[in-house]
Amino acid sequence: MIGVKLLGVSAGVYFGEMAAYVDMADVMEGIYKSLSFGIIIVWVCCFKGYYTGIFTGFGAEGVSKATIQAVVMSFVLILVWDYFMTSVLF
Repeated sequence: MIGVKLLGVSAGVYFGEMAAYVDMADVMEGIYKSLSFGIIIVWVCCFKGYYTGIFTGFGAEGVSKATIQAVVMSFVLILVWDYFMTSVLF
């Protein structure tokens, strides 16, 4: 959108060059990363949701604390896992 509308590159040239420079390995890397990030988010949120009363307290306040903790922990784990996957595996 930026290249075609703002920079004036024709759509045919843009998509032609994109097809020339993107390999199947790049697409698979994106699929592997997105699947692993989804697993991390589900794992962390299920853990925090299941143990809400034990670690953060009961009631609405406990749920809000568990939600905030789940978001922050998911974000940090995704950053660490992305670094690991990019540097070691790809």
